[in-house]
Amino acid sequence: MTLGPTVGGGLKLIPEEVQDWLVLLEIAADAHQDLASSFAKLMDEDAMWDEIVVPELETEFGAQKKHVLQVVRKARRSNQEEIIIDVQDADLWYGALNQARLSLENQYRFGAMNLSSANDIEEREARSAYLRNDFYLTLQSLILRYIKVN
Repeated sequence: MTLGPTVGGGLKLIPEEVQDWLVLLEIAADAHQDLASSFAKLMDEDAMWDEIVVPELETEFGAQKKHVLQVVRKARRSNQEEIIIDVQDADLWYGALNQARLSLENQYRFGAMNLSSANDIEEREARSAYLRNDFYLTLQSLILRYIKVN
């Protein structure tokens, strides 16, 4: 996959292989955990987090995942050669990627591993998740770097 800035202040993703499309579709799948409720467990019970904040976060997190999944599916079905992330979409993409990374970290605990490369991970599924996590981080970094927010 090729990634790069657009002249208009966005980010262009050019999937070159079937596997590239699958990785983009995995963003929503990897963001499977209920992070809103997980965050609520960290808060003081008197803060009423469950009643006030969790429903709003669930809506926002769901919208992020749904948006990314719809954009990727539509581009794939219509044989588009590229996906553009522009200012209007940047927060949605960034949020979905963040959810995916937090979910993968919760599941695999990459931060606790002393890894010099993905090859240090023996289990195939965990190695694949590690590589996706690294890609998501790279994509987030590029969004921050190239998306021109007014």
